[in-house]
Amino acid sequence: MATNNQSSIKKNFAYKSALTISTYIMNFITFPYVSRVLGVDKIGLVSFVDNAVNYFLLFATMGVAILGVREIATVKEDRNKCNRVYSNILGMNILFTIITLIIYFTFIIFVADFNRYKELFYVGGAKILFTAFLVEWYFTGIENFRYITIRSLLIKLLYVVAVFILIRTEDDYTLYFVLTVLVVIINAIINMVYIRKFVNLIKHELFSKKYIKQNLSLGIYSIMTSMYLTFNVMFLGFCSTNTEVGYYTTAFKLYSVILGFFTAFTNVMLPRMSSLLAEGEKERFQNLIDKSFEAMCTFSIPLILCSIIMAPQIVYILSGPGYEGAITPMRIIMPAVLFVGIAQVFALQILLPMKKDKVLFTASILGAFVSLLINIFAVPSMQSIGSAIVLVSAEIVVTLVYMVYTLWNKLAKFSIQAISKNIFYSLPSVLICYLCRYYIINSFFSVGLAICLSTLFWLGMNIVFKTWIGNICYRRHM
Repeated sequence: MATNNQSSIKKNFAYKSALTISTYIMNFITFPYVSRVLGVDKIGLVSFVDNAVNYFLLFATMGVAILGVREIATVKEDRNKCNRVYSNILGMNILFTIITLIIYFTFIIFVADFNRYKELFYVGGAKILFTAFLVEWYFTGIENFRYITIRSLLIKLLYVVAVFILIRTEDDYTLYFVLTVLVVIINAIINMVYIRKFVNLIKHELFSKKYIKQNLSLGIYSIMTSMYLTFNVMFLGFCSTNTEVGYYTTAFKLYSVILGFFTAFTNVMLPRMSSLLAEGEKERFQNLIDKSFEAMCTFSIPLILCSIIMAPQIVYILSGPGYEGAITPMRIIMPAVLFVGIAQVFALQILLPMKKDKVLFTASILGAFVSLLINIFAVPSMQSIGSAIVLVSAEIVVTLVYMVYTLWNKLAKFSIQAISKNIFYSLPSVLICYLCRYYIINSFFSVGLAICLSTLFWLGMNIVFKTWIGNICYRRHM
């Protein structure tokens, strides 16, 4: 049974990783093209509108994405219970969406910065509406990652083709945003058709009050978290220019790419960890936490160090000339990958499966408070650099709250050795990146060579030291 579960985790992770990698490959293909065609000002405008829409979207979905996965995972073997849970959560999501849309359209009419770009914001309203019918939480809860991956890949591929065919001039920024929203709409329609094979909608269960309290609790956590993610960009847009928003979103792009790989793993693990706790498998629960933390450190630390060093070349590859203002924000943002990675292990694999929602709520409140203070006092003068400081500072605060609570209450073990070990293994890669940055003029060749050589030296360090430690352990047991 354990072997089957491990095999299932590997398959799910493989599917999720394939989706994540392909998504970011597609982004790396489209973003350099779009950023060059639209320019930093229009990219900043679209990012401002999209982040504002996403902020309202948080109120529409609240905690559904997390709550749905957790609740479906616990009843997925019982069709009748699954029908009730699905109907309860879907109905609640629709209700919150309707309320949010009323407020959203009121903002478009009466708020100047919204009314100025009302055409884009009206398009964004469709994204809010159709997200209610996306029900991705259901397929994640039953661990049907194969379907999620294949469907998403096909739609994203169509999106990439459409971008290259249709986006030709700076004036196509509205069409670019329409294409982005269409991805959500098409995914939602396909999901609502396909889901009928698994569950039946129970109409009298649609507007049950059963999950409202949990949804509000997890929703407030998501909203508070957005203070240093989604709201961060919106605030920058209000007190600065579209150009500064363009710098920040460009700097944020690589951060989101790197973080996305590990998020693929934690999303796969959430339903599995919930199931293990329900079955009382505490030893396997801790074992998976150890593996997750080791994987996060192994993956993130060398990438953080090397991307900080080669930030000028990476920004040029991502966006071309004119985006030099994104270099410093990128260097400030990148260390947040480590803190967010640690936070995801604690939040998604320990605290959420244990239903410690209050801890997440407390951490998000503190993180939001810190981000609000820095936004008010730093962003108006420091602009995109200030927004980068907001992100890093808030993530550090949130991560510390998770760590202190988990370790103090002995919910799981945590070893600092994985961090120090991977920093040591990454030292040759740091030297290689420095040499490639200063002695190779071509940005593409510089980054490509640095990646290849750094990977080889990093693997070599791992093999040498693991063999050395293994030999020492063997001699001690002789």
